[in-house]
Amino acid sequence: MSNIILQVENLSFTYPNRRQALDDISFQIEKGEKVFFHGSNGAGKTTLFQCINGLLKIKQGIVRFNGRIVKSERERMKLISIVFQNAEDQIIAGSVFDEVAFGPINHGLPKEEVVQRAEHALRIMNIEYLRNYPPHFLSYGEKKRVTIASVLSMEQEMIILDEPTAGLDGHQKEELVEILDNLANEGHTLLISTHESDFSLRCADRIIVLEQGKLLAEGKAEELFSRNDILEKASLVKPIIMEVYEKLQEYSYIESDHLPKDIKELSILLHQKFIASKTDSMFFGEPDSISATKQRLE
Repeated sequence: MSNIILQVENLSFTYPNRRQALDDISFQIEKGEKVFFHGSNGAGKTTLFQCINGLLKIKQGIVRFNGRIVKSERERMKLISIVFQNAEDQIIAGSVFDEVAFGPINHGLPKEEVVQRAEHALRIMNIEYLRNYPPHFLSYGEKKRVTIASVLSMEQEMIILDEPTAGLDGHQKEELVEILDNLANEGHTLLISTHESDFSLRCADRIIVLEQGKLLAEGKAEELFSRNDILEKASLVKPIIMEVYEKLQEYSYIESDHLPKDIKELSILLHQKFIASKTDSMFFGEPDSISATKQRLE
């Protein structure tokens, strides 16, 4: 049995004003993957997502879902959920519970199943306490959680999140990382667009880079962010944590080949190095790597 959930084949899209947004895009996604899409503004990320989801009509190319060609826009919408960049564009109901329950109700599901799905989604997103609140009066981060919960209640295998970190502060971004992990653990396949390279390095299983409507590159985050040609062509910024790690390696302060994905992992590496150097200095004097670093800094 194939582990491929989504196949996009030779997809092109041109808007009525004759601007070509996508040019012969092909890729495939495995079940349970968290795939991040990078590219400068206008690279085609949002258009690609809307073609996959069915918000835009495909005239050139094929979308396969679980091995089957899905031509109908309505059917793709039933199979693949999308969370918009701006939460305000998605919220329509008068209470959080009604918002989360709207999709299942619209699909004509029995009341008991609607309630069960809505309660489950509220619980996953940790917003049960907001169930009776009017969503338009919530904070931006809370609104994001509501829109994701409303998608979760549809119980679709694949979820698309368009720029989910937009407008979030540092604490809310940390919450988002936890949310994505929870979604993956629930068995969802995630397609995520972002401009934040540190976010991708930390969370992505794989990255796809678009530039001027074309697929420029795809691969592991640490591989792509190490390629200066890709960074320059797609106007990408190397993750800060990666730059710090490379500089510490240059000064021979860290010898590990394990690239840390976040501050916590980097702190562990530095602590291990500190303990090792302290132990070595007790028995053999100052380690050569520390001496070399001091000379370079002097």
